[in-house]
This record gives sequence, C-alpha cells and structure tokens, in this order.
Amino acid sequence: MKQAKEAKGKATSAKGSKFNVRWVERDAEGRPLLKRSRSGETRKRASATVVSVVGSEGTTPFESSEEVPTVTQSNCSQHSFDSEMQKLQDILTSADVEGISKYPSTSTLWCLRQSVAQDEWRKARAYHINCLLSCNVAPENNCSHCTSPAVIRCKDCMPQEWLCIDCDIHIHKKLTLHNRESCIEGIYKPIEPTVCCVQKEGKYTLVNQVCLLPTVRPVQLCTCDPTNVTESAGRAIILVCINGRYDLHLPNLLCKLCLAHWTPDMSDLISSGYWPASVNADTLFSIDVFSSFEEMKTVAPGLLRQGFLRMLERRTCLFGRAGKIHGDVFQRSFMEYTFCQYQCEKMASVEHFTCPACTPNMLALCADGNRKVYRFRQSKGSEEPYFDGTFIAKDTDVHHFVDEIRSKMKSTAGKGICGASQWSAARETARRASKLDEEGLEVVVCRHGVLLKALNMYRGEIFAYPLYLQKELQAATNGQFYCTDIACKYWPYLEKLAVSMLELRPLLQMRPFLSVMHAKAHSTKCEIIWSGKNQEGAGTTAGEEVEMVNSYLSRCALTTKYMTKSARNDMLTVHAIGWNRRKWEGLHLALSSRYIKTLKKAEAESQKLEDLSSELGCPENIVHQWVHDVRQWASDDSVGTRCDDQHNLQKSIEQMFLGVHQKKASLYNHTGIIWDVHTLLGNILTKKKIFDVYMSKVRLQEEKIIVMREMRQHCTYLRELSGNIRTVISEMSSGRNSSLSEEGHRGLLCLLQKRLADVEEKFQVVCSSYSLALGPNAASLLEDGPEEIPEDHEEVDFESSDDSDFEAV
Repeated sequence: MKQAKEAKGKATSAKGSKFNVRWVERDAEGRPLLKRSRSGETRKRASATVVSVVGSEGTTPFESSEEVPTVTQSNCSQHSFDSEMQKLQDILTSADVEGISKYPSTSTLWCLRQSVAQDEWRKARAYHINCLLSCNVAPENNCSHCTSPAVIRCKDCMPQEWLCIDCDIHIHKKLTLHNRESCIEGIYKPIEPTVCCVQKEGKYTLVNQVCLLPTVRPVQLCTCDPTNVTESAGRAIILVCINGRYDLHLPNLLCKLCLAHWTPDMSDLISSGYWPASVNADTLFSIDVFSSFEEMKTVAPGLLRQGFLRMLERRTCLFGRAGKIHGDVFQRSFMEYTFCQYQCEKMASVEHFTCPACTPNMLALCADGNRKVYRFRQSKGSEEPYFDGTFIAKDTDVHHFVDEIRSKMKSTAGKGICGASQWSAARETARRASKLDEEGLEVVVCRHGVLLKALNMYRGEIFAYPLYLQKELQAATNGQFYCTDIACKYWPYLEKLAVSMLELRPLLQMRPFLSVMHAKAHSTKCEIIWSGKNQEGAGTTAGEEVEMVNSYLSRCALTTKYMTKSARNDMLTVHAIGWNRRKWEGLHLALSSRYIKTLKKAEAESQKLEDLSSELGCPENIVHQWVHDVRQWASDDSVGTRCDDQHNLQKSIEQMFLGVHQKKASLYNHTGIIWDVHTLLGNILTKKKIFDVYMSKVRLQEEKIIVMREMRQHCTYLRELSGNIRTVISEMSSGRNSSLSEEGHRGLLCLLQKRLADVEEKFQVVCSSYSLALGPNAASLLEDGPEEIPEDHEEVDFESSDDSDFEAV
C-alpha cells in the first residue's frame, strides 16, 4: 500500500505528461470492480484512455504533405442561421402578439414540495374521515322551496337540494336526468327518475311515474292558443349517458283544437345531443358518452369496450337504476358517429394526417413495422370499414404493388446480416402465419411523431412494404431523408429495383437514414456510413420517432387482435387521429423546448470538442483530416475472406476492435480497463473519438436551423390555413352546395367560422410560445416541475416494435 501511494503521488505531481493515469479498484483476484450508478444519480461517463501515437523525432503524426478535403457543412453556416432567424422573426413580428407574459417561475425543489404536501394530507386525514362519515347522516330538513318536510335530496339541484313531495314532482318533471336520493327513515337511498314519493296513511311510499326524454321543443306547434296543447308520453326509449342507462319515453305534443301533432324526429334528437343506436332510434346514446370513450381509448389504448360499458352499468346501479347495455350496438353507433364527425371536420379544413411543422417540406420520414398489432384469422366479418384507405392503405392497392415488384425482381430468401446481428426485417420474402390474418402494421411518421400513413403486413416485414409507403408520401411531403432500421440493406434494394421500374427513380432523390439506436446493432463501418447522426443536414433526428408510436399502437393490440377486419381498421384509425390530435396540441411546446435544449447542448458539445482536441494536441485542420480518415476507413470495402491476406486481416481486426470497444463503452460507464493495443488500432480509436464528438457538434448546429425552420413553417401553416378557411367561407356565402340541405349549409358555415376562430387563437398561442423561446427569458419554459412537463418533452423508453427485430448470429 505504501508503494502504491508513493507511485500515485509521483503520477499526480508529474506535469505535462501526455498519458492519463487512472487507479482502478480490483477484487481479490485482481479483476477490476465495475461501479454502477445508483438510482437518482447522474454520473458523467469517463473518457477512455487514449494511447498517444508518436512519430519520428521532430515530427508529429498529424503532419501530412497530402491535402485532405475538409468537411464542410453549408447548412450550418452562420448565414443560414441568421436567414432562418430573420424569416421567423418577421412572422412573429407581423403576428402582433398581445399579452406575452413570462411563465411563472416555480420552485425547483420539487421533492420538497411533494414532501410538504404529503405531510399536510397526513395531518388532515382524520378530519377528512370524520367528514366522510358525517355525509351518511340524513337530517330532518325542510324543503328549500317551501316549509314542508323534505323527503328528497337532489345533488344536481344544489344549493337548493332539499325537496318535499310536491316540489320534487314539479321540478323534476322536466329535469328528468337528475340523480336523486330519498331520505325516508333517516337513511339515503338512490331512486330512479321513474319513481316519485307519495304519502299514504301518514307514511311515505315510493311509486312509479312516467318520465319524458329531455329534448328540444318546437317554438310554436300551431296557431291555436298554447293552452290547448297537451303533453303526453310517446313510445318507450332507452337513453345511455355518462351516468348510465335511463328508461324513458319520447315526448308527444297534441293540439286539442287542430289536432296538430309533434314528436321528436332524428334531427331533433341529434340537436338535443343524442345519437341513435339504430335507424329506428329505439336506443339513444348521449354524445358525451362517445367523447368520453374516445378520449379514454386514446389515453389508454388497452381499455376494453366491455370494461367501459360495465362502468356505465355500474353507475346505473349506483344511482338506483337497472338495465344492460348492448356492446355490439354501442360499437356500431360509436363508429357511425365518429365517421360522420370525421367527414364534418374534413369539410371544415381539418387535415388529420399532416404535420404543421413539416409542411410543405418534411425533413425525415421514419418507417418501421409493428408485428404486435396482428389480428387472429378466426375473427371474421364481411362488413366494409368506415375509414377504408384513410390511414391504413387499401389491401388491394398494396397487394397489386407487391405483385408488380415480384414480377420485376427475383426475390432472395433469407434474412439480412449486418455485423453480429441478423435482421428479420431485412428480407424480401416471408411465410404467412397460419393463425393470423393481418400480421401487423407498417407505419410512417414524421420526426415529431405525427402519423402519416400505414399498411397491413401479411408476409412479415418485407422490403416492398416500406417501399410502397415511400412511394405514396415522397411527392406529397417533399421528404429529404427516409429512415429505416435496415437502411444499409433497403437502399441497395431500391437502387437495384429502380433500374427496371422507372416510376421508382424519383424515390432516389431522398437520402437513406439508418436509425440511430438500431445502428448500434449494425457493424461499425455500417454505422459510420449510414447512421443518421453522421448524415449531413439531418440535425439530431433520431429516426426512432416511429418507436414511440409503435409503443402506443402495441397497446391497442390488446383489443384489436380479436376484432373483425373492418372493426380493427376503423379502431386503429380512430387511435391514430387521437394520437395526432394530442401531438398538434403540444407541438409548439415541443419545438420551443427542443430549441432551447439544442442551444445548451450545442454549446456544451462545442466545448467538449475543444477540450478533447486540446487533450490530444489536435488542431482544427487535423480534426477535419481525422474525420475524413474515419469516413475513408469505413467506406473501404476491400476486406475479403482470405485470412492469408495481411491487409484484409488487419482491416478485420480494426473493425472488430472498434466495435468491441464501442459496445463496452455503451454498456458500462467506467470499465476500469486500460487498453494495451497496437499503434494502428489506437490511432483509429482516437480518430473515431474525435469523429463522434465532431459529428455531434455539427448535428446540433444543424438542429438549431432545422427547429427554427419548423417553427416558421408551423406559423406559416396556420396563417395560410386561416386564409384558406376565409376563402371557403366567402365562396359558400355566395352560393349553396348542392349536396347539402339549407340547414346543413348554414351549419357548415358556422362550423367553418368556429374553425377559423380556433386557428387564429392557436396562431397567437404558437407565436407567443416561439417568441418566448427566442427571447432572453427562454429558460423559464424549462422550469416546471416533473409533474408539469408535457408528454412530448419526456424521455421515453423506446419499445421495440418487433420482438425478433434482430438477433445475434
């Protein structure tokens, strides 16, 4: 120990040394002890020890007489940044945003606030229990409207909740849906709307009564005296609302003089907020039930329809009523309402599968297959889907395209191998599963996670599926990059196919992009060439944005795998619309936060590159040379299979060594191992370290310009959308659409005006958020506590869309 301490002191006192000395704790057998970070701690990853390469005396290994082309990034120039900043500032200035206030600063000691709140609740718990128990006491009160004894309590009538027999009948004759309780004999008991309280022989008794469905009424039935109009109960009807089921009757108005008659028709029922369960309208669903079900399904995709209906039935019993709710009737009525609502929104200029920040020029399209969203073959059905081809492409179109591809190009069986992984997605053929019909979904999203298009997979993840989606979206989105998990295999396939199919040649205008996280499982050279973090102009796009959506869609499979073909198509489309709606609502917050974080990371990464260059004694021109050297090393595909070739063997060892080193660095924060390698291997490892940090710095500089451009496109999209809606309103005001009735035409005009007001309000909110992000108080956007961070800002654990996506070979 004494000798070790002396050696350590000597190493510490040494100045100007080019070597970093690291002391590693070892076990009894001399193995280094690996230290893991504890929960809640953030540890900085230590840099690996670098072996210095020293040339002949008086020279350095960085000097070279050969000119090496420097890596230029035209998109990252200060001119581009200033240009994008000026364009965005022009839009924000012209918006004339009012009331741009600072976000209220909150305490950063979130844990302390939570601890104090927990203590306060604990102290008040005994009092709350006593209050909860006292709610069961039924006091002897008088009626809130007269002096008679109260026998009914209606919480929906607060603060005048206490009612006598006569006042209860008078008030709740029209307020049928109020939930009441009787307080006879000193206890509360829920009663149905079809029950009232009467007094017989000095005792209170509950008897049945007829209740009418609350609906809109005609202003005037006829020209006769209104006193001649009588109201009676029509046919029986079932109403299902968020409080469960009600057994009621339709109202029936009749004039005794002229015998004019009125009962609500379908238009009256829909205007009253009800939707029919069938064309006969024997059962009605309140629209708030559909809205609640859609919202709950969007937030919790695994929610069963039966579970939601059981909740409604439970509430029915809780309020003293009884009755079942038919699940299939609810499903059909819900889909009919959702589709009609979709058509109305479409006429009101709502684009459900478009990203405002990526319009008209989209940076990247991310495609991937999800094998978990399958459907069992045993679930059969012949009905046509409502949303046929809306989000999920028509199967006939996809099958025709796949057959055309196979007629032009001979398929090669087997899986693609890259590095030490065998990729199930990198193939051209696959067998169909015996028990499944649809084997999953192939989906495409933008880099903000907005769903754009999907198709059903029937033969696994073959190349033809992402190719079809790329063909459908390339012209519409002006996409620059096409991100996949197997870009190194897919792009050569596309180039080969484009030779015989001229209509596919425009797809080559896009650039291949290997998803950043999946690139770790590819070979080292493949990662350097194809990974998105090394692609000029890609910014910090990960290419893994589709995994967030797949994680969401995988939870939908808990219910959709048992549905019929059409029901699965429709429900997945509803989920996709709900997902995109949530993305649009928080898009301005996500971009603002991303811009601020990018500025901070870019500054930190620039400093990191300076520190590393200073540590290695590497000037700026040598940094560019090393970046070029790494790219040259990765693009050198001369490695053969003959082991007697010294050059090929050397290249293989270099690639294997670099791959193992990077895998170790990604698995452990601190390996405690000092590499003892040859000069050549140490040289490529040192260059690769510079290469990674340099690429990270350049991508962050690009990201600043990209996010600013997306902010500008978002503002421009909303402003142009506002102008388009005004044009449609102007055209509709001058003439009526022949496909709509007069009432429908007026309703569409009102819907367009509401849509215009919403878009203009959203434009103000978006401009306010972007102005704050670009201003001096931008950091206040990130000061909220953990419980207040929007979903789009959270770091998520990507869930693999395919359990067998890749496997070691």
